[in-house]
Amino acid sequence: MRRYRLLFGCALLAALGCSAGQVQSLSGGASQWPPYSYQDDAGQAQGIAVEIMRQAAAQSGQQVDFVFYPATRLNRLLDEGRLDLNYADSPQWNSLEATEQFVYSQPYLQVREYLYFLDNHPARHLPLEQLRGLRIGVVRGYTYHRLTAALNSGRLSTLETSRERALLDLLMLGRVDAIALVDDVFGDQLAARGLDPDRFARGAKLSDAPLVIKLQRQHADQLPALNAALQALVQSGEVERIRRSHLRTPAIQPGRATAER
Repeated sequence: MRRYRLLFGCALLAALGCSAGQVQSLSGGASQWPPYSYQDDAGQAQGIAVEIMRQAAAQSGQQVDFVFYPATRLNRLLDEGRLDLNYADSPQWNSLEATEQFVYSQPYLQVREYLYFLDNHPARHLPLEQLRGLRIGVVRGYTYHRLTAALNSGRLSTLETSRERALLDLLMLGRVDAIALVDDVFGDQLAARGLDPDRFARGAKLSDAPLVIKLQRQHADQLPALNAALQALVQSGEVERIRRSHLRTPAIQPGRATAER
């Protein structure tokens, strides 16, 4: 009996070791996008999307290695199949052709992008269709589908930078007429620099996008477990708790913001 127990114990340990060896480590890429994803002073991954991804991965039995790249390089690495996923993406920010290579999780947050102006800019209240001759500050590698027609026709132009935090400088120095940012990101940037929100006005909405995990199609078998974990996090209120814990201030309505269009 003792010999049988010993053999059974060895077999169990071997099975457990085999299972542990089968846990797949996925490379999860994102850009420096505080408060959603960024590296702290110690080089550790932090942010709203990072924490949600960590919890979803833990609950679904996955392991994710967090890496950071500028948006243009991040997109190239994903397109080349050299990264497994982007944990802070949206179908709205991708082309229709992307569905041939990628699959998307269920949404875990909704994010809204707007144009932001200085509060005295004459075009701050105009709808997007009436904006002409303006230069818009954008992050290089980001896609703004609502701006495409105006940019292609020359009605608007862009000035690109590699980081969101540089956009406020461009706006306050008058080098651009407006900047394109997600509302939580804009509020975080103002709070980080102690800027008065009444100096700015929120203009036309660029997107109202569901935030998802975008995976290479070869990892589509991971979706059911990830979706179940995300759904539990959303329904329990944990996602909103995580979001609020990373915001420096309550949601900001800068200046005399225009009605949502």
